[in-house]
Amino acid sequence: MKITSGIAPLAIIALLLSGTACSGKTNNANDNATVASTVRTPLMSDPPPLDPDTFYQPEGLLIMTSAYQGLLQYAPGSTKLEGLLATKWDVSPDGLTYTFTLRDGVKFADGTPFDSAAAKASFQRRTDMAGGPAYMLADVKDMQTPDPQTFVVTLTKPVAPFLDYLASPYGPLMTSPTAVAEHANGNDHASAWLASHTAGTGPYELTDAVPASHYTMTANKNYWGEAPQITSVQMPVIAATAVQRLELGNGQLDMVLHGFSKGDYEALAAGPDTEVLQENALVKAMVMINPSSPVFGPHDARAALSAGLDQTALTTQVFGAQGAPSTQFYPIGMMPDGAVPDKHDYDPAKLAELGRAGGDVEIGFPTGDSSLQDLANQIQVILQQAGLTATVRDFPLAQFFALIENPDQRPDLLLASFNPDAAHPDTWSRIYNYTDAPVNLQGCSVPEADKLLDAGSAEPDPAKSQALYVEAAKAYRDSLCWVNLSDLHNSIAARKGYSGWRSQPAWMWDTDFSTLKYQG
Repeated sequence: MKITSGIAPLAIIALLLSGTACSGKTNNANDNATVASTVRTPLMSDPPPLDPDTFYQPEGLLIMTSAYQGLLQYAPGSTKLEGLLATKWDVSPDGLTYTFTLRDGVKFADGTPFDSAAAKASFQRRTDMAGGPAYMLADVKDMQTPDPQTFVVTLTKPVAPFLDYLASPYGPLMTSPTAVAEHANGNDHASAWLASHTAGTGPYELTDAVPASHYTMTANKNYWGEAPQITSVQMPVIAATAVQRLELGNGQLDMVLHGFSKGDYEALAAGPDTEVLQENALVKAMVMINPSSPVFGPHDARAALSAGLDQTALTTQVFGAQGAPSTQFYPIGMMPDGAVPDKHDYDPAKLAELGRAGGDVEIGFPTGDSSLQDLANQIQVILQQAGLTATVRDFPLAQFFALIENPDQRPDLLLASFNPDAAHPDTWSRIYNYTDAPVNLQGCSVPEADKLLDAGSAEPDPAKSQALYVEAAKAYRDSLCWVNLSDLHNSIAARKGYSGWRSQPAWMWDTDFSTLKYQG
């Protein structure tokens, strides 16, 4: 199933602090301008093990997407599928057989060829590792390699989002079978070695990894595409955003890919030497309602809450230019515009009427997210003005994601900003909305929507499948278990002089370093 509605191009907002020139520079013979070959951008913490078949979180994703590639990708700034290591593909009418024509002349960073045998080995390793993202290949029944440039995959049943899985940054990534064999330790499939090394076809490879200190990527000399101007990406580990901001301002960093607050971005906007790029992304800020809440458990009470939250005012106050009021249930680009609009008519009188009965309400948010903390504080004021007694509580991430196993710890309202694994509605609802979904943190259940979602996944006809997904989304929306507030952007603060920015909407905290040019 192809998603054709696109994400708008990058909007660039000028800003930031003064500083010194970028490192790794040479002189241009024609105009003596500074040309940078090194980018310095921080990580907030050590990433988890960098095994391409078990890695499954945003921190460190920039390493995975720089070193590895999949068969497909999304067109830049869009949710439209296009070829990457596969140049074309064909899907059988029954939705079971996918035939990929692979790009010729591609090598892994170790110099060995990428071909259909390597694609099959990469798919098999993903299944064997059985990590979180292995679900994307759970329905693969058979793989054939009739010739080096043809890879045929057969499924046990139709899976509507299958092609989107192959474009996902967490999807099957092509990994050198030679490197895996050389560095395997027993039956570990080289997972120990790949935790701190890379073996992909991407424009970079990881050449240095010092936990709690820094990570470095260097241009892949065997890369099949255009050689990047940026030949080195240095990633120091800097946990404090205040330090990151200081180092960006004084020239020790060249860009920061995420983490600043609205106030930081607005303050930096007054400076002359850097800019902020707002990249549209598949990210929603929302309120998840506890169905067992004494105050907001009943459907009418959820409707009163939804009516009492002014999306536009909250988005402006908390996110500023980093967000826009949510207008539809799924992130922009995952469905045709207007297919499943949010029902969110602002009417504070309804919340005030609910509040006359009083009641205690706990608002939760993930520890360390300053924007969501600000949002929690704003909602606290709204609820108190309505007559409710509201308190705010932060949840450490381990506790935040363990609420499924600890339902007694669930707050009445839980704030979060989420993104899907890919630009397909199945990868949103099956993660966040489906009964017993891995991140359905408040435990809401909408069985009729679940049935529609399953039917949409199993329908091989793209138009019929999309119609089923629309009905599923409407049922999830109408439950009011999830109240959308804002569509959030990926916000990049960078020193002025860079051009060639390129990203994909399913990627967070990332950019394509290989297309960047610097001339300051």
